[in-house]
Amino acid sequence: MTAIPLSQLIANDRMSVLRDAIVAGLAARLGGVSVKGHPGKLDIYDVVKGDIVQAPGVAVGWSRLQGARQIDMSYVSRVDWTAYIVVEDYADTGTRRRTDRDVVGHAIGGEILRMLHDPAVADWGLAGVTLPDGDPAPQMKPMFTAQAYERGTAYYAVTWTQTLVDQGLDPFAGATPTVVLGSDEDPLNGLQFDGEEAIPPEIAAIIAESEGEA
Repeated sequence: MTAIPLSQLIANDRMSVLRDAIVAGLAARLGGVSVKGHPGKLDIYDVVKGDIVQAPGVAVGWSRLQGARQIDMSYVSRVDWTAYIVVEDYADTGTRRRTDRDVVGHAIGGEILRMLHDPAVADWGLAGVTLPDGDPAPQMKPMFTAQAYERGTAYYAVTWTQTLVDQGLDPFAGATPTVVLGSDEDPLNGLQFDGEEAIPPEIAAIIAESEGEA
């Protein structure tokens, strides 16, 4: 097994790239709303006490990462995302109208949900990213505490799941092996690789296992 330098591991990290794309997409759509990335899952008390994002604002973080191997041996990562919304009563200086914080929260969260259901937007401009899962579908939930109410703020969370596909190495990448057909003189047929180093690791493991059982 060959060690991978930390710098290469960081360069291969696609989840941070996806998070940054989500932040950029939300910031471009939500005018007048501060949008920033967060490194992980937030507890409502962390949001209230730590001033993670100023109202009106959205903090985007992930809460769970699941990996799975596909039939074609590629590797996919399912990421659970959360957009934490922080709002206060909104005063429109132009009209001198005041909007309750819950209405502001619904407006921001509702627009995020519309974006997540829009196929033209929800891939965030990246290749190898699926549209948000339909089960469970993207949803918005309130997050309230007495402390938050006293401060005049309200908190909501929009959650959804997206999958990063084609993670890792393709076991069938590299030179195409030669197909050998059987004949009367040599009835054996199959694939012929240019040396042992050209055999994909997964196929080499299958060969080694079969030879061990022989």
